[in-house]
Amino acid sequence: MAIMLKDQQTNEYGTVAYSDLGGFKYLVYANGLCAAYSLVTAFYTAVPRPATVSRSWVVFLLDQVFTYLILAAGAAAAELLYLAYNGDKEVTWSEACGVFGVFCRKARTSVAITFGSVLCFILLSLISSYRLFSAYEAPPSSALGNKGVEIAAYPR
Repeated sequence: MAIMLKDQQTNEYGTVAYSDLGGFKYLVYANGLCAAYSLVTAFYTAVPRPATVSRSWVVFLLDQVFTYLILAAGAAAAELLYLAYNGDKEVTWSEACGVFGVFCRKARTSVAITFGSVLCFILLSLISSYRLFSAYEAPPSSALGNKGVEIAAYPR
């Protein structure tokens, strides 16, 4: 996020900054929200308290929301980078990274870091889903009737 916030380049062709492109602004905002959520979650989990199913559901759902938020932001920014490097001949949009190379390198670094963060959020989602669904017991095998039918078991 810090790299993208400082990403700006001026030359004889003009000035380009992250704030000129909606996808990059979305990336900065999404990274900021995910960073804030990570801090809140770190403090929340650091305080010892009994784990309940409702708390586990809240953490699981929020982990899912923020994982998809940062994934969508990274995908939108990656699409912008693709167009900046390659252009789009069908709509006569030429590549811009030949002229604004420093800007593109910083944006590429920021997107790469974002996808690293996506992997971390995926790992957190897996951990929260394990913590949530390990609270449920598997149905007894006699309830299945050996017909290959599975029944969901809910806590009481």
